Amino acid sequence: MIKNVINEINDVHVLTRDNDLKIKLEGELSEAVSFIERNQICDVGLWQRFVNVFRWHKDGCGDPWVSWRSEYWGKMMRGSSMVVKYTNDDGMYKILENAVRDIITTEDEHGRISGYSVEEEFTRWDLWGRKYVMLGMMYFMEICRDEELARDMTKSMCRQADYIIEHVGPGKLDIRECTANWEGLNSCSILEPIVRLYKLTGNKKYFEFAEYIISTGFIQSANIIELAYEDKVSPHEYPVVKAYEMMSCFEGLLQFYYVTGIEKYKTAVLNFGKRIINGEISIIGCSGCTHELFDHTAVRQTQTDYTGVIQETCVTVTWMKFAAAVLELSGDSSYADHIEQSFYNAYLGSFNTNRVPSIQYHKEGRRNILPQVMPFDSYSPLVSDTRGRATGGFNYFPDGTFYGCCACIGGAGAGVIPEIAIMNSANGIVINYYEKCVTEINGVKLTLDTEYPYDGSVTITLDTAEKAFDISLRIPAWCDKASVTINGETTPCHKGYVTLSRHWKSGDIIVLDLPMKVKRILPPESAVNADIFAAYTYGPIVLSADKRITDPDSVIDLVCDSAVKVYCPEIRDAKLCLEFNDVNGKKVRLIDYASAGKTWSEESRCAAWLKIK
Repeated sequence: MIKNVINEINDVHVLTRDNDLKIKLEGELSEAVSFIERNQICDVGLWQRFVNVFRWHKDGCGDPWVSWRSEYWGKMMRGSSMVVKYTNDDGMYKILENAVRDIITTEDEHGRISGYSVEEEFTRWDLWGRKYVMLGMMYFMEICRDEELARDMTKSMCRQADYIIEHVGPGKLDIRECTANWEGLNSCSILEPIVRLYKLTGNKKYFEFAEYIISTGFIQSANIIELAYEDKVSPHEYPVVKAYEMMSCFEGLLQFYYVTGIEKYKTAVLNFGKRIINGEISIIGCSGCTHELFDHTAVRQTQTDYTGVIQETCVTVTWMKFAAAVLELSGDSSYADHIEQSFYNAYLGSFNTNRVPSIQYHKEGRRNILPQVMPFDSYSPLVSDTRGRATGGFNYFPDGTFYGCCACIGGAGAGVIPEIAIMNSANGIVINYYEKCVTEINGVKLTLDTEYPYDGSVTITLDTAEKAFDISLRIPAWCDKASVTINGETTPCHKGYVTLSRHWKSGDIIVLDLPMKVKRILPPESAVNADIFAAYTYGPIVLSADKRITDPDSVIDLVCDSAVKVYCPEIRDAKLCLEFNDVNGKKVRLIDYASAGKTWSEESRCAAWLKIK
């Protein structure tokens, strides 16, 4: 029997992640993971520089170019732990274990692990950095192979949290005033590790501190939780609109809902997520066309008069993580659609695959001593522009090197995919992500054979003892005429989840057909310059002009049905190249957005939104 819904279940989790799932994906994720391992995780010197931040205690010294270095270690440890959880690589694991052991040695006599001195603590980005130290440890604990080290981390996190609680809270420092940034939104995002610490230890004082943070409403001038719950305005209309920090706060609120079951918080999270989907996501799957702010991205993504940076990689990855959490909560396939959109476009596009050095200028105009290769770009263009325009979250180190926030967070984007690729429902298995792989879940071996996302045919072969269960397949929102064939019997499918309920046995074959064709996507009617731009997609892939083959500043009005796949000798590492006729019969080539702009220079100026007049 085929049903076009996932069964409802009475639990806080509609879908659940399988922590014991062993899956090996052979497509784009495999390449992304290898890149992260080579260019980031195995850089032992980088880990040491990050740890030394907590020995220097100089982040509060007043220099704006060092004030958030304390986020680097935990942010990169979280993403790296997610990657190693997927790969189970012994060498990469050992590097992370050594980095954890090293940072524990920086704990001071107060129990603090902070980049700020005691005299300068609880200002600027101090709590933000402490949040990431605890999150880094917590994510490493999920892969930790040493029980004694796990106990040491737990003790350390408790000491860190205890010191904070001694100084922050009712009758003490207001957590929203422990920073001069974003009305305290960044400091309040420490909610997530505090809730996780309560779940780990059962200590009531961590629960009470989480309650206190929630009672503040996250900012000084309004209660953002209430705004989300009431659902009368969108995030870009909140008094504070910093996208990354706000999503981090709601990740913490979701964890608190799982502890308490308070429906109001679930509703607030779901309302917030839907508002982002409906107004804050661009064609490439990121938010923020004004720096890193919620700004009604859907209507601003075609603006041409703004010269600042847009579409921050930190926002892309945080959105992917938040969407994965809400997917688990709601079973709403649109979140899986959006993770896919972000992954194949904004996220993979941020990889510095050409290893172009970044040169960062200080505010005084002095060139930094050592140009460096950042593994990830920080900002992504939408209309005609270049990649590699700035290092987001730039801070420097005493040896003349520097790093950035987006470079640190990048690994977590790849780590999201294995966690949501195949999940559990109440009655079986849910497949969200289609790349070639072999995996086993609930005693069922699944082999997926496909060239997705560049081809829409997916063959799934089962190896299982005969038994009855459901297999739910995600039919992507971009696909108009999907069908599923089971052992030769074909049925058309609607968008969303199609659930296959039957007795399965070894040798059963499911063939999912997701016909891919080029689509012309117009901006929302209310968008800036809505009448002069269009975008073109092929399945989940956004197509892009790249100056090496097509001038992104020219008028490009294409006949979609004329598209044919061709090889692109000028851009040999392009994953997809399509040749079109334009309305005048001229040949035009576009490539996948993720491969465009990779020289980080005018040579490969690129655009996702193309002028049609």
